[in-house]
Amino acid sequence: MGSKKTGSKKTRRRNLTQFLMLTVAVVAVVAISITFQRWWNNRPGPEPRDIQLTVSAPSGEQKISPFTVCEPGTTCAENSVPEVRLGEQDKVKVTVPKEVYDQGWSLLTIYDDPAANDQSSFKAHEKQEVEVSGSAEPRTADSTTRPRLVVVEISTAMVGHNDAGEETPYSVVWSVKVTD
Repeated sequence: MGSKKTGSKKTRRRNLTQFLMLTVAVVAVVAISITFQRWWNNRPGPEPRDIQLTVSAPSGEQKISPFTVCEPGTTCAENSVPEVRLGEQDKVKVTVPKEVYDQGWSLLTIYDDPAANDQSSFKAHEKQEVEVSGSAEPRTADSTTRPRLVVVEISTAMVGHNDAGEETPYSVVWSVKVTD
């Protein structure tokens, strides 16, 4: 009988050891998962000046860097404006990256007839790409002239870092000139 009691103690001790090791392993996995999730959610994103849009037209696809990136209330330095060739019946597709899509953004279309100009605003996750026609509908019933698209602009507000390394808001505008 004495050996049975000892065996039972050994079994309980072994079970307790296994239970404790399993508990430690579960706690370690949970702690590592929480740490990884915090790092993933708080890792720094790209600076606003480094974010590019994709513009697709019959003439090809290109990545577009911002036209202006500046803190509100300051004078913005302007970068060059890329061009795309677009016929009157063609369409240009603008695709915004996750950093823009994750927040609100605006689309401004400028035509050679100011009456045809239009602006649309989109909420976060509402739209990741837009198609814009190379021409708008005639402005009057008796007109056959279609206003031609001249410029497409995308704008948003983003958080970046200033020269001192501090987080600050930026107004960011991407611009594309449309030619025949």
